[in-house]
Amino acid sequence: MTDIPNSTAARMQAARFRADKLAALRAYFAAQNVLEVEAPLLSRGASHDAHIGVFPVPDPTRPEGAMRYLQTSPEPHLKRLLAQGFPDIYSICKAFRLEENGARHNSEFTMIEWYRLGFKLRRMLEETVEVCALVSGPREMVSLLYVETFVAVTGLHPRKATREQFLEHPVFTARGFAAEDLSILFPEKTDVLNFLMSEVVEPSFDPAKFTVVHHFPIDLAAQAEPDQEEPFLAQRFEVYAGGMELANGYKELIDTREYRTRFTAENAKRLATGKLEIPLHEEFFKDLGSGLPACAGVAVGFDRLVMLGLGTTDIRETLLFPWDAA
Repeated sequence: MTDIPNSTAARMQAARFRADKLAALRAYFAAQNVLEVEAPLLSRGASHDAHIGVFPVPDPTRPEGAMRYLQTSPEPHLKRLLAQGFPDIYSICKAFRLEENGARHNSEFTMIEWYRLGFKLRRMLEETVEVCALVSGPREMVSLLYVETFVAVTGLHPRKATREQFLEHPVFTARGFAAEDLSILFPEKTDVLNFLMSEVVEPSFDPAKFTVVHHFPIDLAAQAEPDQEEPFLAQRFEVYAGGMELANGYKELIDTREYRTRFTAENAKRLATGKLEIPLHEEFFKDLGSGLPACAGVAVGFDRLVMLGLGTTDIRETLLFPWDAA
């Protein structure tokens, strides 16, 4: 059913598929003794990631000008619960990101996020693939190291090559970028790495398989622990299938002071690129001051998994009310 007609019957089929898969996910986590929890949709804190657009909402319950933010992920609140002593937890919730809507993006989407105490990165990525398969159906898994894969596809080493060398990659000419605009569009090396990953490396993956890329550069892993043997790398993984990213997971950073340092740095990047500065949420740091236990966590885009399960290439065909119809 690659092209689902916009009919009541097709929408009902998608709705039933979603309902069945949500029930399967809850049954899976219940069998694993992972507790379902809820995080607020509106919060005084939000993601500081410089690449994530945030929806600000005026808060009439607080002094004039005070804001809350639609959550981009339940991550901060789930980590607060873990620091308070909660066991393994998960949330299936709505998340919001201010970005262009289209075949793979809807500004309001459904996220599955969970945290496992004591899990190593390998165990977490294997469980993530298992959970993805519950929705999309089973696929062969391929596991790749970020650096080796990046070098093999682009011919450039993420650490050794300079930003200027990255910008000489032929993809920039092929995409029609003017040389004088590159410094504006890609002001930092991380910006170029992200672009090359999405535009050059990811398209090389077999869309019929689950491709897991792990051990990203530490500069591309906002809330991950550094690798103990190679501090240049972080304990982060991503899962891809169907030509798109499905999941993003970490062996979670537990140093509260390092969280503050990283969030402050991301806010500086947000300001430099004209994005909204997000105030540091002191309740987050207060709770994490009790100590975040060693854990691994992952966020998975449920709607994209439904796309794979239904065999469609348009996220709007998985939703009863996509963004333009909401």
